[in-house]
Amino acid sequence: MTVKIETRCTKKIQKVYEKETEYAIILSMSMIHFNVPPLTGKEVEYLSQATANHKICGDGPFTKKCTDYFETMYGRKFLLTTSGTSALEMAAVLCGIQPGDEVIMPSYTFCSTADAFVQRGAKIVFVDVRPDTMNIDETKIEEAITPKTKAIAVVHYAGVACEMDAIMDIARRHNLKVVEDAAQAVFSTYKGRLCGTIGDFGCLSFHETKNLSMGEGGVSLSTAGTTTRRRKSSGKKARTAANFSAAR
Repeated sequence: MTVKIETRCTKKIQKVYEKETEYAIILSMSMIHFNVPPLTGKEVEYLSQATANHKICGDGPFTKKCTDYFETMYGRKFLLTTSGTSALEMAAVLCGIQPGDEVIMPSYTFCSTADAFVQRGAKIVFVDVRPDTMNIDETKIEEAITPKTKAIAVVHYAGVACEMDAIMDIARRHNLKVVEDAAQAVFSTYKGRLCGTIGDFGCLSFHETKNLSMGEGGVSLSTAGTTTRRRKSSGKKARTAANFSAAR
């Protein structure tokens, strides 16, 4: 008797599952997706090449092709990272953020912008955004600065550039670092200059939902050439003896 009841229950569950699965498929076909990952049709071919090269962790031929392309387009030294978040975390390290330091950023942004600095012990000071662009309101930044402020992290929301001239002027006068979260602003410009190349550090993202996608991935770029070795060393966690002292 017990076996028959369990069998009937199992069949009912299976039918419910099949109906729900069918409904989910129909819904998926009819719904408007948040994003559609771009595909060229050569993904499998390139993956096969990468595995054949025995180089699937980075620094292989595809890494070089990507790096060369973007360095040509941006005129800056590029360091590919595992994500835009990783690039932000690297920027926080290179800014020398210490526990108790304050970092100014917009109140409207993805959590990674804040997390990168919180991990270093920073206190986040949020500044309201402009209603027309949803970017940080440059006219409210200066009043948020204190003796503990060390950096300003701006976010070029939806590919719309922040008012970088005003922000850089404030940063210079107060001796602050500027980090550009340009995750959504690949190839976006401000007065002819590419977003991510104006501040001290720029961070791009190749997440599935971004302008250019590779599923996951990002870029760290810097206007200070002296930090190139430190960025590479930090990204590799100083795996070589030669890089150990540079990453400290």
